[in-house]
Amino acid sequence: MSTEITTYVRATLAEKRDYVQTIAQAGELLPKGLWHNVRNPDTNVMEQRPSPGKVMLVVETGIMLGVHPMAALQGIDVIEGHPTIKPALMSALIRQAGHSLRIRQTGSVRGGDLAVTTTLIRSDDSDFPYEYTWTPQDAVDAGLLDSYQPNADGVWQPRARSKDGNPKPWELYTARLCRWRSLSDAASAGAEDVLMGLHYTAEELGAPVDAEGAPTAAPAPTQPSRDWAAEIAEASTHEAIEDLLDAADDAGERTDAIRTAALTRHGMLDQPAAPEPSTAAAAVPVPDAPAELSDDDWLAQAGGQP
Repeated sequence: MSTEITTYVRATLAEKRDYVQTIAQAGELLPKGLWHNVRNPDTNVMEQRPSPGKVMLVVETGIMLGVHPMAALQGIDVIEGHPTIKPALMSALIRQAGHSLRIRQTGSVRGGDLAVTTTLIRSDDSDFPYEYTWTPQDAVDAGLLDSYQPNADGVWQPRARSKDGNPKPWELYTARLCRWRSLSDAASAGAEDVLMGLHYTAEELGAPVDAEGAPTAAPAPTQPSRDWAAEIAEASTHEAIEDLLDAADDAGERTDAIRTAALTRHGMLDQPAAPEPSTAAAAVPVPDAPAELSDDDWLAQAGGQP
């Protein structure tokens, strides 16, 4: 283990927290997978900023793999709370452990016969290679490509478009992304001890990626058109709550938080109303004041002599 990694491992939790908070201030220099949405307290607007918590998770994951924190920040991403590994780092770790990786590409995308095969040969079991192949048709079957078929001239064309009609990376970099998928399959089958279970790429967890398998920037967060939670909290009937939920749904802004607010308000409306306290004070008998006694009477009652 390098001196830098050892220094980080021996640091206190407070020192590690200061370290990752300093890194989080790098802003645009950090991968988008390490960002999260936060509300600016000054403007009350949602913004994207690097997450110190995600940075900490990535650095700690890198330490588990024996990777320097800076290398971890470039090779590990966080998708929906799960650390994922970029194909380049996956390949480096496997080779560093002494195993062999062979990636062979045959055919071409336009010829309709592209195939990318990754063969992993372990140093401790060279007689049993792990071999996995990916083709554009596999990408179609996995829902990564919309289609893969020849045009009128007989040239095969992959197609993967966004809602706006723009080409996605699988259309632009079909061969390279087939390579990363074949590598991931071979790694998960034959190198779990090297990757410590961290064999999923960001794309396999549903994140849009670029040609290198890195998550692309997420859309900037938008402000809701109305403060749905506040309006639900003020609703006086169950019907009003459901109307607000329908309106939020129509606006495409119905979230888990809004549903939770609605369920909470429904529960409050179902609670029986507390009885109002009576304005008339209950009649409480007041004992008569004791008669005043002379000194001689007090002595007589006590058994003494006047």
